[in-house]
Formats: sequence, structure tokens, C-alpha cells
Amino acid sequence: MRSTHGFTLIELLVTIAVISVLIALLLPAVQSVREAARRTQCQNHLKQIGLALHNYHDVYRTFPPASIRPAGFEDNGRDEPRSTWAISILPMLEQAALYHRFDPTRKSTDSVNLDVTAASVPVYRCPTDPAGDQLFEPVLFALYSRSNYAANYGAASWGQKFWRDTRYKGVMGQNAALRLGGITDGTSNTVCVSEIRIQSNNRDNRGVWAFPAAGASSVGLDCDLGCRGINSDPSHDWIPYCDASPGQMPCSFQNTEESNSGPRSAHAGMAQFLLSDGSVRGLSENISIDVLRRLFASQDGEVVGEF
Repeated sequence: MRSTHGFTLIELLVTIAVISVLIALLLPAVQSVREAARRTQCQNHLKQIGLALHNYHDVYRTFPPASIRPAGFEDNGRDEPRSTWAISILPMLEQAALYHRFDPTRKSTDSVNLDVTAASVPVYRCPTDPAGDQLFEPVLFALYSRSNYAANYGAASWGQKFWRDTRYKGVMGQNAALRLGGITDGTSNTVCVSEIRIQSNNRDNRGVWAFPAAGASSVGLDCDLGCRGINSDPSHDWIPYCDASPGQMPCSFQNTEESNSGPRSAHAGMAQFLLSDGSVRGLSENISIDVLRRLFASQDGEVVGEF
């Protein structure tokens, strides 16, 4: 006689239950480790961008303008789009071939420039943002790739009059930018590039590295009206191309000097910033708005303190 042994139904159910509990306990830890890795990669991208900006400064003795606006189209985020800071530093990011295919004398929506604007540049993307790469299409057939990093134009709105006001001036503005020596509040106390969120909508300009508009390749705090903090209500994003879809970030349309879009990140409770000295700092979304305002203003003369 030969006897056989096996699991009873109760033993099998108990085993499955134990495995399920272990998975439930381990899954948050695994997700936490993965997010830590993504956050580190995002930080490394900002460091690479910082090195590229400083290499650009070594060559041209100034940072690049956040956006180029032709005469008669200043403070206009929709018409006659030209170059951006993110295009200017492509050679410093080992993307010289892509840079040389761009004609800065032509609109970026012209056919001659479309293979550049549609190109995906990995260093411009933060892996934590789940938005994907829904291309931006301001006019038919003109496609733009996405980015999670934008230049600090200041603590106010996008317009040139705010750039000229030392209470609000950032580091890179329209047709203008500062030298390191012009950052009188200190390079370690002034934001140069901020994280932003991408919107997965081809008619929304948020998170577009080659498009010269607020929320696309430029970021600010809107303190001329009411300061917006990190990860603030996105319905206060006033941008030239706004077409929010259900379940996505809201926004409002504005195509004047009052255009604005603030710092935003997919990292829980914080965002990462490249400071003008090349260092990268993660800041809590609960940071004092006064401290954040001073970090975004390069020449206001106010002491930042600890942050």
C-alpha cells in the first residue's frame, strides 16, 4: 500500500492568504524604492542641465534668454514663436546635431524646424511624471516634445515689465538673461530652473521645452497678483494654450504679460530645483511662500535665510 500526501483546501487557502499579506506589506516598500530611484534620476537630469547652463555662460558670459520674442510680439505667448533656453544649451548636452538643424531666424512652427521641436530629449524628462509624451500641437502639423524643466523668469508674471522690476526679476526672461554677477542675491539663493508638470493634451502648452511661453519652457510665482507656491492649484495657471481635459490639471487662458504657470512636480509633497550655482535642492510644497518668493527673485535684496 502507498499513501499520498498533499495540501488540504484549508492549508492552500491559508498559504495564499499569507502570501497576499506579504505582498501587501512589501509593495509599498518596492514602490518607495522605485520612486527614490526616479527622483535621483530626475535630480541628475537637473545637474546635467546646470552644467550645460554654466558651460553656456562660460562661452557667452551670460545665461541664455528663457524665450526669444521678435519685435512686436513681446508678451505674446502664441504668435511668432522662436527659440528657447532649452534649445540654446543643446550643444552642451551632446545634442549639437539637433541644435544645428534649428533655424532661429524662422518660427519654430515652420516646417524647417519641426524635426527639432518634435525630438525627444531624455535629459528634459523626469521619469516620475506619468503624463507620457502627448505632443503639443499649437498649429496643424507643428508638433513639440515635452519637458519637466522650465527657466525661472521671476516671482511675478511672464511680462517684460515684471522682468524689469527688481522685486520680481528672475534669471532668464524674454530676450534677456543675467550673468552670474548679475544675480546679486547670491547664486546659491536663486532658482535657475524649476520642475514643472506635463499636461497630456495636444492643445495645452504646459511642459514644452522648445516653445517660448509661460508654462511651456518658463515658470514663475505670479506674486504681482498673489504668490503661488509649489504644487499650487493648477487652475491658477494662466497660459496661452489651455485646453484641460476631464481628470487632468485645470488651467485658464491668458496670452498677455499676465501669463503665468508655477513650479509643480509629480514627486509627493515636493519639487526639485536647480539653483544658479549649479546645485540641486528638493523643496517641500509647505515651504514659506516668502522664502520661495526670495528664491525666485534674483535682485530684490532680501535675505533668504535657511530653506
